[in-house]
Amino acid sequence: MAPPVEVGLILALTLRGLFIEDFGKMKEIAREAERLGFGSLWHCDHFISLDPNAYGAQSGFGSQAGGEGPPSRPMLEAWTALTALAGATKTIRLGTLVSCVHYRPPALLAKIAASLDAVSGGRVELGLGAGWVGTEYAAFGYPFPKASVRIAMLEEAIQLIRAMWSQPNPAYEGGYYQIAGAVCDPKPLQKPMPPIFTGGEGAKLLGVAARQADGYNCRWWPPERFLERRPILEAECKKAGRDPEKLRASLMVMVIPEKDRAKARAAREKLKVVPETGAIYGPPEECVKRLAAYVKAGVRHLLLTVPDLEEHPERLGLLGEEVLPALKGM
Repeated sequence: MAPPVEVGLILALTLRGLFIEDFGKMKEIAREAERLGFGSLWHCDHFISLDPNAYGAQSGFGSQAGGEGPPSRPMLEAWTALTALAGATKTIRLGTLVSCVHYRPPALLAKIAASLDAVSGGRVELGLGAGWVGTEYAAFGYPFPKASVRIAMLEEAIQLIRAMWSQPNPAYEGGYYQIAGAVCDPKPLQKPMPPIFTGGEGAKLLGVAARQADGYNCRWWPPERFLERRPILEAECKKAGRDPEKLRASLMVMVIPEKDRAKARAAREKLKVVPETGAIYGPPEECVKRLAAYVKAGVRHLLLTVPDLEEHPERLGLLGEEVLPALKGM
């Protein structure tokens, strides 16, 4: 039997219009998402927001290049926000989409995530990424290695974190990271440990997921691409001696449920940078149909970002009342 469909709500992505600025509003939306039956809440790990017109052009990150308005908008730090949400909610899971392994040493990140798992009653999902926005690294004083090095560091970080979560006297010796007796106490409540998944679409990143992670998350992919990549992932899993069925496929997609198609289209036009393959908008029944195609392609973990939730909380209601039940019933 196929595993059930899981649906999460993304509270913050780096793109303006797709994150909640005010924590009071974020808390309200988080509680409502929990009431409606969403399975998880997600927060990106970026420090500066990005104008939609500058997205993808790294020179525009954190500046007005290619966009309008102020250089940035208020964005909460991911782990701080999730910890606060742990105290504001009861059952909904809490995850990073995704935490950059270069912004915190992986030994510290292992400790942070384990502590949040203890504080939240075992609700953490650890999404990890290799980082991509060079100007953000430079702005905050982080070295920005080439992509192949960042990916290799990601793979080591996952191994180190698992060691800290599972060993009484953790030790790890890698090319980039080393620990000797980095005790993680308390350990995570979840047994054997919280799930770890990677973010990113490239072949090398998917290879890391197949070897080291519990799942992988991709942005804006159409259903066909999951089907195309499945043989590659299966081959990588088999090389690593893993069951491919144990690797969870996850999708980040923008959803705009509106009874009025014109309103949905107008909201979508404000975020043209999101490719059409990653934009689902219109009446709830049409959103269900588009999302169902992913389920048919083998995706069981749908992470939804909804534009301007602070101004349009009714979109969350439509998702929870008309879209979510249909997906869960698949």
